[in-house]
Amino acid sequence: MSFNIPTALKSLASAGSAISEISKWLKRSKGDSRALLSELKNNLTYLDLIVNDKIPIGEVIDKITCKEFLRLSKEGYNFNSLKDSKIPNYPSLKNTALASWTGKDTEDLVESIYDRINDLKIRYPLVCDKENYRWQIRVNNIRKRIWLLLRHVRQK
Repeated sequence: MSFNIPTALKSLASAGSAISEISKWLKRSKGDSRALLSELKNNLTYLDLIVNDKIPIGEVIDKITCKEFLRLSKEGYNFNSLKDSKIPNYPSLKNTALASWTGKDTEDLVESIYDRINDLKIRYPLVCDKENYRWQIRVNNIRKRIWLLLRHVRQK
């Protein structure tokens, strides 16, 4: 399945690049940030398996987690501490589904990623055979948001 990747995210879209970028970020992180990034890295690995290796979603859906995100949310963690600035106006995001993220906080993006992951975990087991859900597109949309987060965080 082919899908459009904005130029601002292309370097992260190749196999393993985003995982490598999260690994670098993990090495620089400590405590709660490190726990969240570790969970995000694992989740991205499973999402990549679905798309790149054609692993059925049902085989990995239980391995995709929101545990650290939910724990940190409950504790009042400031997700903007991952990158305390607004998402820049990347020209290549114009006229894409990600264009609306320009000017929003890191926290908004992280919450959106996990909202979509949680929605996938809730819906898939119940309506997995319904074609109108377009599971591959949903998985790709989560991956794109994770790539946008990585692009934003590595921005100097």
